[in-house]
Amino acid sequence: MSLLQIGKRKKNVPQLRDKIYFSVSSEGYGHSSRALALARQFKAGEILLASYSYALERIRSYDYPSVEVSQEVKFVGSEGHFDVGKTILSNPARALGLNQIVQEEMDIIRRHGVTLVVADGRIAPVLAAERLDLPCIVVTNQSAFYPFFERDSALVKLFGRSFEWVMKLWLSSAEEILIPDFSPPYSICLPNLSDNYPVKKRTRFVGPLVAWSADEIQPIAKQGINPLIVASLGGHEYRRPLFDAIVEAARHMGDVNFIIISSFTTQNAPHNVQIHPFVKEAAPYFKAADLVITQAGHSTAMELLTLGRPSLIVPDSQQIEQENNASRMAELGVSLTMSYNELEDRNQTALRRNIQLLLDSPQFLVRAQEFAAMAAQSQGAVTAAQHLREFAHRLSAY
Repeated sequence: MSLLQIGKRKKNVPQLRDKIYFSVSSEGYGHSSRALALARQFKAGEILLASYSYALERIRSYDYPSVEVSQEVKFVGSEGHFDVGKTILSNPARALGLNQIVQEEMDIIRRHGVTLVVADGRIAPVLAAERLDLPCIVVTNQSAFYPFFERDSALVKLFGRSFEWVMKLWLSSAEEILIPDFSPPYSICLPNLSDNYPVKKRTRFVGPLVAWSADEIQPIAKQGINPLIVASLGGHEYRRPLFDAIVEAARHMGDVNFIIISSFTTQNAPHNVQIHPFVKEAAPYFKAADLVITQAGHSTAMELLTLGRPSLIVPDSQQIEQENNASRMAELGVSLTMSYNELEDRNQTALRRNIQLLLDSPQFLVRAQEFAAMAAQSQGAVTAAQHLREFAHRLSAY
């Protein structure tokens, strides 16, 4: 049989259509941001996105093909403190129901003819892909887990070890692990990554995954010539002390304008404070800001550095991932950090001092803009999408 005849026979074989399934957590802003960054690299018929709650609403606001999936875990905390113990102990029903959620994911994957599963912050789609013999890629900024339980009780450590076992299963079941961060030694999430060889050999750094390119972002209009501080806090109740501290600091800094993006409210905000309960994208606010105050979520850090903005970081207390991110940002010269304990001063002297230092010190802006140049060069979303296309095509290639 000639090569020409083989080619003709191949044309008569039904070909699978490549389709990528993104299953993303809604526990935090970053998972949906990364999914949106990747989704925009594909045509609508090539992708399907899945989530729940806020992330699903955000995905649907961009009109991407989407389905709803069940929540795997709910985080618990109070007064600036993320409580890993209560989070683990308050989720036994979800742990027991994991197999049911895996079945739900399998049904979606079969129904939509998926050829590649991409999981961000979720375990069930990884296990579903393994059961269906499909390639799976995990997108994460965190692949080391047991240190997150070291500060808690012996009971929580016991659960923590079990949780770590589940996480190792999650990572070992994936063909590759994409890290949406700068390559070492400039990675923000470096302390949160595993040094386990089987994990490291699957790991690939692709650069920041943000849902836009920096030159696409049109900054909001600033009022007057005063410096603008943008604070992005979300709505977790345990961040209320930071919201109150910023409002009080603003009361003493009348020549600085503040915009706080949060669902918190107050009856006596000073004249230089605006509160925005919800914005579709924070990036136009970040780009206009002289300084951003926020917690140390990884995707927020990637957005700030892609835009080249300096920041004052207040990580959620005892949320080790955020504390590690905050330390790295300070080490790399793009931020100053504070703890919730430092916000207990009634007049917010320490907070005001750090704000003024960042406004008066150009080296933080210069360093942040160096990271913006690296982000533009890496083209993280384009790089990652090319990689996903190759994996998605494997089952239909021959």
